[in-house]
Amino acid sequence: MKRLFFMLIVLFIFYLGIQFIFYWFSNGQEINYRIKDGINNFDVVEKSNFSNHNYFYNVTINDTKFSFQVFKDYGKENRVLTDAKYYEDDTYKCILPIFDGEILIDMICKSDTYQYYHNIKGNSNLDEFVNSIEIYDANQFVDKTEAQEIENVLVYRDNLIDNHYVGINNYKGIYNISKNFNSVVYNITLFQNDVYNQKLGTFIGKYYIVADYNENHEFNKINIVDLVNLNASTITSNTAISFDSYIQGIIDNKVYLYDKDNKVQYEIDPNNKSIVKTGTEIKYNDGEWTTMTVAEANQEKKFVSDENYGYENYDRVDKVGEGTGFYYLYKKNGNSYDVYRTNIQDNEGMIYLFTTQSIDLISYVNNYVYFIEDNKIKVYNDAIGVKNIVDYKELEFNKNINFYVFAN
Repeated sequence: MKRLFFMLIVLFIFYLGIQFIFYWFSNGQEINYRIKDGINNFDVVEKSNFSNHNYFYNVTINDTKFSFQVFKDYGKENRVLTDAKYYEDDTYKCILPIFDGEILIDMICKSDTYQYYHNIKGNSNLDEFVNSIEIYDANQFVDKTEAQEIENVLVYRDNLIDNHYVGINNYKGIYNISKNFNSVVYNITLFQNDVYNQKLGTFIGKYYIVADYNENHEFNKINIVDLVNLNASTITSNTAISFDSYIQGIIDNKVYLYDKDNKVQYEIDPNNKSIVKTGTEIKYNDGEWTTMTVAEANQEKKFVSDENYGYENYDRVDKVGEGTGFYYLYKKNGNSYDVYRTNIQDNEGMIYLFTTQSIDLISYVNNYVYFIEDNKIKVYNDAIGVKNIVDYKELEFNKNINFYVFAN
């Protein structure tokens, strides 16, 4: 009997060890559970991916399913959706997910489409219900920050995101903006005279690279600005490059530039501080490398990366992240574009986020989206809604101004 008991203890410890090893080395798991708010039952399917701190949910209540996901490092915990609040009337069915006592996304309301509460305020019964939730703070999704003028730029410094670096090219160089800098805004001068269209300039990784516009008809130097370290340096070409050139695209952290006058393609690598000719053939990329003719190159044929991912009738569709990411969809509405998002995992939960005037100036950084509205750069994130970042008047009047955000 003692021997049997001892063997059972050993087997139990062995079982616990196997479970611990499985848990420790697991990259994620799918579990089902139920939470209650005293009135309602929420049936939860939770899919976790620990490597990128992703938790994806399908939550069903009263035969209505809500799909959403959050990104936060909970270690290897599961069941992090600990509570939820539910509202229903003739117009909306709404759920407020609560994660380990914290609100990471706004209340999601479903009518014909999904919308966040901060975009549909005005329903008196829904407003009253939201205000009755003790943990809910509507100011979390409302921008009340004042702008401060620094280096002739209005900056909403309290809204700047930690370890994000905003680059905006100006007429003589570039503004570099981050709360990590002591003075928040640095104006890095590169040119002696105003350059209203820096056609041969682009952002890549943590760098802004741009041709030496101090020259007139051709150049052999390219400026490189490090957005994080605020360093400005140059790389030099062995041959002169005509200003009648264009940037074809960015592939594998390298910029490809084509000189139309001299019929030469260059590969620029800001990390290695190098610029080299690609060879006798002109390379082209539309998902894989091919070649293009001189005639095509002279027509300023840029690398193609646009894809609608099966979504028709949208003016732009971006896939951000892989299996645990999002599709961002842009649809023309008058003079602006309504922006929607859905989950890659199941293509459900199409939700309206915000409106922007430009689909050409968009920057994705982790789970933040930076965009343009009039003369402002704004940022969207599920945990904060839409917040102002920078007010720069030239954004409204000069469509050649570009911006970009890098996260360190």
